[in-house]
Amino acid sequence: MEALVVRSAANVFRGWLGAALLALAGGAAHAQIQVSVLDNATGDPVPYAHIAYRPVGEAKPLLAVSDPHGEATLLVTNDFLARGVALRISFLGFTPVDDTIYSVDPRTYRLHVDRFALDEVVVTSQYAQGTPEGAVQKIRVIGNEQVRRMAANNLGEALRNQLNMRLSQDNVLGSSVSMQGLGGENVKVLIDGVPVVGRQNGNVDLSQLDLTGIERIELVEGPLSVNYGTNALAGTINLITRKSGDAPATIRASAYTEHIGRLNTTVSGTRGWGRNALALSGGRNVFTGWDPSQQGIPSLDAQPADTNRYQQWKPREQYFGRLNYRYSGSTWALGYKGEAMHDRILDRGRPRAPYYETAFDAAYVTLRVDNALFAERRFAKGKLLKAHAAYNHYARTRNTWLRDLTTLGEELSTQPGMQDTTRFGLVNLRGTFASSPDSALIAYEIGTDINHETGRGERIGGGWQEIGDYAFFGSAEYKPIAALTIRPGVRYAYNTRYGAPLIPSLNMRWGLCEGFTMRASYAQGFRAPSLKELYFYFVDVNHDIVGNVKLEAERSHNASVSLNYRHAREKAVYTSELNGFYNAVSDLIALAQVQGTRYSYVNIGQLRTTGGSIGAGWDNGHWIVSVGAALTARRDALALEGDDPWLLTTEVRGSLTKEWRRLGWSGSIFWKYQGQQVYYVLDPDGAVARGSIEAFHMADASLSKRFWDERIALTAGCKDLFDVQNLTSTMNGGVHSSGGTSVPMTTGRTFFLKLELELKGKG
Repeated sequence: MEALVVRSAANVFRGWLGAALLALAGGAAHAQIQVSVLDNATGDPVPYAHIAYRPVGEAKPLLAVSDPHGEATLLVTNDFLARGVALRISFLGFTPVDDTIYSVDPRTYRLHVDRFALDEVVVTSQYAQGTPEGAVQKIRVIGNEQVRRMAANNLGEALRNQLNMRLSQDNVLGSSVSMQGLGGENVKVLIDGVPVVGRQNGNVDLSQLDLTGIERIELVEGPLSVNYGTNALAGTINLITRKSGDAPATIRASAYTEHIGRLNTTVSGTRGWGRNALALSGGRNVFTGWDPSQQGIPSLDAQPADTNRYQQWKPREQYFGRLNYRYSGSTWALGYKGEAMHDRILDRGRPRAPYYETAFDAAYVTLRVDNALFAERRFAKGKLLKAHAAYNHYARTRNTWLRDLTTLGEELSTQPGMQDTTRFGLVNLRGTFASSPDSALIAYEIGTDINHETGRGERIGGGWQEIGDYAFFGSAEYKPIAALTIRPGVRYAYNTRYGAPLIPSLNMRWGLCEGFTMRASYAQGFRAPSLKELYFYFVDVNHDIVGNVKLEAERSHNASVSLNYRHAREKAVYTSELNGFYNAVSDLIALAQVQGTRYSYVNIGQLRTTGGSIGAGWDNGHWIVSVGAALTARRDALALEGDDPWLLTTEVRGSLTKEWRRLGWSGSIFWKYQGQQVYYVLDPDGAVARGSIEAFHMADASLSKRFWDERIALTAGCKDLFDVQNLTSTMNGGVHSSGGTSVPMTTGRTFFLKLELELKGKG
């Protein structure tokens, strides 16, 4: 502490001296500004807080440090005041405060506790908003600043550095994610707590979920079926949109480009007045397509219709927009959210033999329109009523043309299965009442969750089907001692198409000692058969796939345990964690050959996954270091019958960020090793075979610079430093063995440039 006081005194002296020299050099009179820095929670002074200040338009700031009483004196010239003096007050464990001053009036600033954003607010499965550290479940948060460092444009790109998550890519169906060794159909994806509708092959296309206007991403591994019902078996991903409106108004615009022919432009704005807040965002993403045989920067000029027209990565164009309005009263908060997204993928076919004068082209058009009304009512003694009513619409259309490559004329193909439109609609009504008074022995939450989904299309049996799920759920938190929280919960649902199971859960959080937190849980999960699995009908010369109305819901048992440690030192925060999980899934749903050439969805048996992870992090505000490793073991019904060993997959990740705050520079690198993924499949003769996808390394790097009082940010970088493109997939065993096929992963090494502009009105 003595050394800190000496350094602080030296910084104060340098600040005084620098201001005095500037005043003398400018030949202008100087003034003193008295600043007091307090802890907002306690009202106590914050000693040795750093105060960086500079005239508006100047690059290098002066530095002052508050004394043991939280007070500091800033020396400025009258010329500085006329231009405005920008200052930032920061101290370890508090959120920085920015201000611009134009007078010598004394000022008091109150800092809010926030240990380098380790205490972000979370809402997923919580009685009321709180911190990840205080949550009963283990919740990971990907904040807006981390998304910016990764230059992530959509949800898939934001998740690629996370442990226990593996991304898959289909260049027509999009990207998907698996968690804890379970497929994407077992991952619940929400936006502000509202389920995302419209799954292809059981997966939500993560590349359709743009992050413009998203404030943070909350990740929960393991079942949350008590809270959110079906699909929340492997984990839950909740995207939280930006709802607050800044006063004065704020406008943000960005342009992102990659050298392979990608250009994304977005704009967003926020405005607050009185108790009202409005946030708007929208944009356009364009990708001209890419193929591994393509070299250099793609040309935007018209190209000849030759064999090069086919591209492995299809041209794509997206338009999207979001509106958030919120009214915050003394006891009531009301809000509306509207979203729309239009996505078009163009699949240009190869010229057809023997003369190569025609080709089949297909366009896949997806339309998402989501609407939701939100209401909150706060009562005395920690009681909270929350409700929302939402309607989500999803439509996907496939049109196929026979194109004449000599005249470029086209006509719709009349072959079966070449034209199709499928529509899904979801009505979601949800309400909860929670009581969680401070320091109470018992807290609780009860709620209802009503879902009604409809499906229309030629590939839906009968052309139209519907399914309803009406659930009640509740949980309670019991604190026998201040450091221990025990939360049992249960969910009961009535489903119109299948027998829904009673779902229990039990969670525990125990603050062992200072810095150490242990969490343990047991939960049952379930996944309801989708409308596609129940009623799909696709029969033509190449396909014979039908649904199965007799499917049972998948059920699971999950056990998990974690130990977290966090220690805040004088100038840094150190964190570490150790996690383990086990999943046992019964009545697993899979597509299987049932008779001749006919395939259908059936309950095939059991699946076991288990694993664990370890990680550590260090953050001192200038350096941010994070490392981790994970091991996942998988054993399905085929392996159980043959008494085969567990199939293992390893992961290792790391990230490093350096901040040069005075100069406005920052640099980041993200790396992940994804080990070989091994699985069991059925070969064309129905024999058991083992398949595998090769291991790979993925790394991204970026460098950012801020200009013009941080209004402009320029970021340049490289994605996929190891140039991963297609992964080799092999199948061995059974009657047939394959030497290897390719599975697309990324477009390879790409260089990007991003320009961001933020403008704020005067208060």
